[in-house]
Amino acid sequence: MKWISKTVANAPPSVLDKLLEIASEYKDVISLGLGEPDFDTPPHVIEAGIKALREGATHYTSNFGNLELREAIKKKLEKDNNVYVGTDEIICTVGVGTAIDLFMRVVLNPGDEVIVQDPGYFNYIYIGAYLGTTVVPVHVKEENDFSLTPEDLEEKITEKTKLLIINSPANPTGSIIPENYLRKIADIAIEKDLLVLTDEIYEKLIYDESHFSILSIPEMKERCILVNGFSKAYAMTGWRIGYAAGCKSIIEKMGNIQAYSGICPPGVSQKAAVAALKGDQQCVEDMRKEYDKRRVYLVNRLNQMGIPTVRPKGAFYAFPNVTEYGTSEKMWKLFLEKAHVSTSPGTIFGGYGEGYLRFSYANSLENIGKALDNIEEVI
Repeated sequence: MKWISKTVANAPPSVLDKLLEIASEYKDVISLGLGEPDFDTPPHVIEAGIKALREGATHYTSNFGNLELREAIKKKLEKDNNVYVGTDEIICTVGVGTAIDLFMRVVLNPGDEVIVQDPGYFNYIYIGAYLGTTVVPVHVKEENDFSLTPEDLEEKITEKTKLLIINSPANPTGSIIPENYLRKIADIAIEKDLLVLTDEIYEKLIYDESHFSILSIPEMKERCILVNGFSKAYAMTGWRIGYAAGCKSIIEKMGNIQAYSGICPPGVSQKAAVAALKGDQQCVEDMRKEYDKRRVYLVNRLNQMGIPTVRPKGAFYAFPNVTEYGTSEKMWKLFLEKAHVSTSPGTIFGGYGEGYLRFSYANSLENIGKALDNIEEVI
């Protein structure tokens, strides 16, 4: 271990690798653990990728991504999000995770404080730790449907706070931050001179609500970066294609770093992403409707069997409260070993995740039904 830097010496193993290992080790386990669509990439997107390969899309592109894709993203942001940026204010990356990493490396110094939702997506926590920053969790409470409130946020701001990361719809809770909250959060960011990273990867998977981007507030343009991608809405996890948009000076520096790290996202994936954005969007709506059916069924069943579960408003996760039965670790292992169902312990999403499990309903309704039958028997 003497060669390992202090910032990564205690880094935890990959959560994805652990879940994949479980899936391979326990052949009869039903997976409600992976945050990955169970659908295949839409056929027209696959065909666009095949065509691109045949036409030679196997070379480097600009470090910022093909102009064609950036123009398509620009139009998408205008149409869907009321966000107006130039193509020189957009960078395409190897998935959203890389966009988050590049952004945080550009703006953060050791000792800076970064505010994150807790329970929340673990990448923000670990990337911040790798950079020597102090990650400050804001408890998003079950009684508030796990939504970040302006009041809870304001309590955590200090003179060292530089960055606020918001994720709506959120992983692992499926919560959304409503527009009135986001407008108040924007006011706080402006007043306290904070940067904001808004992760909107689940924007197309919202139920009974509508999506609002904090970057659509004109005053946020110079202090906000939006990250999004194609993995969730278009079932393109393996294509590894995402993007960031916003403050031009930050985007430029992100491109500088990408030039000497990943260089650029795969050219074929960029061509497929263009097809995803320009093609018929019915495939996205069809997947969303299917997730909605699973969401309603999963949450109703869990509540009926005595496991309190807030109905999520977005993404494809539920975050049931298992404190009546045991700790997150105990219940995760119990369901795995006795019910043969893989979930995710809430504690991997922050300290306030204790007492919860994340259930992904990115699995067939039939499999979800079998999994819940097994869990009910164990309970």
